[in-house]
Amino acid sequence: MFDVMIYAALATIVVVVFYSVLGKQTGFGGVPEEKSDPVDFGMEDPNRKNETAPDPELERLGLSGITRLDPSFSISHFMTGATAAYSMILEAYASGDRELLKDLLTPDTFGIYDDAITAREAKAQTQVTDLGRLRRASIKAARTEGSIGHIQVLYEADLTSALMDKDGAVVMGDPDVLSSVSEVWEFERDLKGDDMNWRLSAVEPSEGDALEADPSPDTTA
Repeated sequence: MFDVMIYAALATIVVVVFYSVLGKQTGFGGVPEEKSDPVDFGMEDPNRKNETAPDPELERLGLSGITRLDPSFSISHFMTGATAAYSMILEAYASGDRELLKDLLTPDTFGIYDDAITAREAKAQTQVTDLGRLRRASIKAARTEGSIGHIQVLYEADLTSALMDKDGAVVMGDPDVLSSVSEVWEFERDLKGDDMNWRLSAVEPSEGDALEADPSPDTTA
């Protein structure tokens, strides 16, 4: 019996000691636990807010306004689409595919292309364009106007372009001679709208080429 009382007393002493070291209550009332400075083990503090440093490339190109309105914007994704759109628009214009052009151009730009196709058809002429090589496609500049994003893309390509009459004779250009073309195309999209497609809104005159038959009508003087 005496031994039992000794063991009980020792157990009580051990509990009291453990409580004095570890037992500051951390909830359910009582004295709040004193927190020491966190030790850095190379892990991020989940309560710390990460501040993303501004991307100098976005700032240089003027794309920061676009990313503010559309945080999901990706340069690589946009350029993949812009590269594909270049050949698609050239081919659609040459073949007179108005339905495809309606999907790829803004209404104003489509009107210009439609007028050029109509004038070509009135003369019973056909356009022959062959994109030999797209040497370069790069973003030149970008801006926002309200919720509308505008991105200018510089295209440098080697291609052939010619106008043929109804008998297949060359009226203008040369279907067998590659020429260098350097053009700036501008695409736009409502960054707050549901339509995620960028559409061609402007084409600046090409530089450094000797093409007589324009493969893509200019929309600016």
